[in-house]
Amino acid sequence: MKQLMKTLATAALAVSVALPMAAADYTMRLSHGDNENNPTHKGALKFEELVEKYSDGRIDVQIFPSNQLGSEQEVAQALRMGSIESEILYTGNLVPLAPSVGVMMLPYAFTSNEEAHAAMDALTGPLNERLPKEAGVRALGFFEKGFRVLTNGEREVNSLEDLQGLKIRVSKNNIAIETFKSWGLDPIPMAWSEVFPALQQGVIDGQENPYTTAISSKFYEVQKYITEVHYLIWSGPIIVSERFYQGLPEDLQEALDKAGREAADYERAVSAEETEAAKKELVELGMVLTGAPVDEEKWQSAAKALWPQFAPDIGGAEWLEEATQIMNDAIAAK
Repeated sequence: MKQLMKTLATAALAVSVALPMAAADYTMRLSHGDNENNPTHKGALKFEELVEKYSDGRIDVQIFPSNQLGSEQEVAQALRMGSIESEILYTGNLVPLAPSVGVMMLPYAFTSNEEAHAAMDALTGPLNERLPKEAGVRALGFFEKGFRVLTNGEREVNSLEDLQGLKIRVSKNNIAIETFKSWGLDPIPMAWSEVFPALQQGVIDGQENPYTTAISSKFYEVQKYITEVHYLIWSGPIIVSERFYQGLPEDLQEALDKAGREAADYERAVSAEETEAAKKELVELGMVLTGAPVDEEKWQSAAKALWPQFAPDIGGAEWLEEATQIMNDAIAAK
């Protein structure tokens, strides 16, 4: 009898393995530009888990890291057309297609992670009234990887005076470029893929990105000094094609919204832990962490004076005023 039961159980298992899994109703490709050791990817994995949980398996999320589907802006364009379903990208790379999201990049709009989280969460709803019209996408939540700290291979930067003369790479967006100009530099816009070799070859002296990026991109091999400037936090929305989103039944739209919020909370916690770990590791690897500039109020004053001139780049003066009020109210209420 025991042998018969064992035989039947084995046969049942073989049949279950042979039968194909029930196919999901929808496939959702999720692209991002970071490698699999980065907080972005860990947040993407959590998003995949939550979407499949809240949709009862009706949405199958397939993750493509390291820009396998194309550059961040190329994929964002594909989302507009509905040929790719979702992406996590740096906010600055979405601004050319969706100017309104640029309010997240106003220099010194917030100076702590807690302030940034409150502002991001408060702005998600108002932004989703604008992003579908501007870029054919909507935001499900905002990841962050800490403030973009300044690294260089030449000297400690403890003041604006120390900064002068350094060749610093910035991302290709007007806000970053003009901010560094306000500090007396002529920054060098450069594609992300070119940064490490440019540092290695001395084409540039430094760059600005979160602590975790200094680890994942091995900047410690070509950089020596880090200054903790609080002008801009690395933020990156999980965006979804509006065509895809509107093609879903309401319960699955709600599943995506919920998964996006919770994945963002998870990724932010991971980022905080990994930022602290990255600081310790970078010191062990020989980098010098100098903290905030002694005259950071000068950096802040120069950068915030630019806000009015950024209005045309981020949706207009009326939206700038509205978004600033939303952020300030959220920060005050936290």
